[in-house]
Amino acid sequence: MSIDLRPGTAPAVQAAQEVPAAVPRGRARPGRRRRFRPGLILAVGFLAWLALAVAAPNVLASTDPYSVNPAESFRPPSAAHWFGTDESGADVYSRIVHGARTSLYIGVGATAIGLVGGTLLGLFAGLSKRFVEASVMRFLDVTLAVPEIILALVVIGIIGGGTENAILAIGAGSIAYYARITRTQAHLVRRAAYVEAAGVLGFPRWNVLLHHVLPNVVKPVLVLATIGVGSAIGAGASLSFLGLGTPPPAPEWGAMLSVGRNFISNAPWLITLPAAFLVGTVLAITVVGRELRRRSEGRTSS
Repeated sequence: MSIDLRPGTAPAVQAAQEVPAAVPRGRARPGRRRRFRPGLILAVGFLAWLALAVAAPNVLASTDPYSVNPAESFRPPSAAHWFGTDESGADVYSRIVHGARTSLYIGVGATAIGLVGGTLLGLFAGLSKRFVEASVMRFLDVTLAVPEIILALVVIGIIGGGTENAILAIGAGSIAYYARITRTQAHLVRRAAYVEAAGVLGFPRWNVLLHHVLPNVVKPVLVLATIGVGSAIGAGASLSFLGLGTPPPAPEWGAMLSVGRNFISNAPWLITLPAAFLVGTVLAITVVGRELRRRSEGRTSS
């Protein structure tokens, strides 16, 4: 028995109705739930806590982080002191909360320096002649061969220690990373049709650079910079741990680790709790940054 599937016949109409409609790429099917991601929710919640700790630390911890009481030194975690006390009797929880501002200040400041310097250097290399570009790239290759923390230590050895100098050192060490990414994006954008069309229409070169090249180059680099903030925070804590960053008694997580290592046998909370918040901050920023990168790449592909 044969079935007539010619257009207009009843079987053909019924078969067409039974074929599911194609779902556009990048859109979820109706009724399909998005995957629950507890890790991302925890990361966003932790970053919200950090934002509150930076903006209003007294809301989370009313105790003065510089207040000392030798009679209360080395108290273990309890209801009176949630995270215990340090060798001076200062409340560890209050110092962790107030130290979030300094740690994030180092991470964001160093990332901003690396991002601005790397973007300018990458644009210069990507839009210059081949000989100039090759010279800049060879310099960047040599710089990238050295770990960022080693470059930061070299800069610290030249300009000295301290919070601001640590920011400059870490930022200078990350310039090559952002410059290489910017140079790659500049090569892609400069060959785009809209950039060539702007040149054909007679727009000045600086106008094309500012309004067409720079915005499209910076967008993906900014997404990657969110991940770089976590790395910069870890590098700042490393310098403070070595005594080259924020000096004690400032409430900074790396400085707290540097002091707490001397009492790890009788007061392990002095090093485990600041380390936990440091690791949690780096992980939370990395998770959110990777999610932003994934969504950015998804919009680009669609």
